[in-house]
Formats: sequence, C-alpha cells, structure tokens
Amino acid sequence: MNSKEQSTPIDREHDALQKEFESLLKEHDLSGMTPKDIIQQHIKYLKEYNELRDTGLRLAQMVADDKKCSLKGVVEEIGYSIKDD
Repeated sequence: MNSKEQSTPIDREHDALQKEFESLLKEHDLSGMTPKDIIQQHIKYLKEYNELRDTGLRLAQMVADDKKCSLKGVVEEIGYSIKDD
C-alpha cells in the first residue's frame, strides 16, 4: 500500500484545507506572509476603513446641518445605511 491509501479521513481533509489555504494565499497575493503579518495587514485595513467612514459621516453631518435635517435623513437620501453590514 502507498501512503495515500493509508491516509485517514482527517489526513485527507487536512491536505485539502492546506491546498485551499495555499490557493487563497496566491489568489490574494499573500504569499510569503506569516499569519501574524496577515493579521497586522487586516488591522491596518480596518483602521483605514474606520477613518474613511468617520470622515464620510462627518461630511454627511455637515450636509445635514446645512439642510437642517438629521444625519439619518441625509444618509437615506443618498441610499446608504449607517449600519456596518
């Protein structure tokens, strides 16, 4: 018997997940990055997103103040939601 015939279902699942992981690394241009690097990059992107979102909300609030209406009204008028979905 060869080693593939002796592998357990868990071994096969592990191999499949490892291949999927490697494929995702290549697909998202993360090759050579450690899990810690990926987490740090994700945190960086989250911080950038939050800064941009806060800026957008401040601008929408300025429009709401100018129109003398609520922030919710301005956000709904342009077709967005304040909730992070």
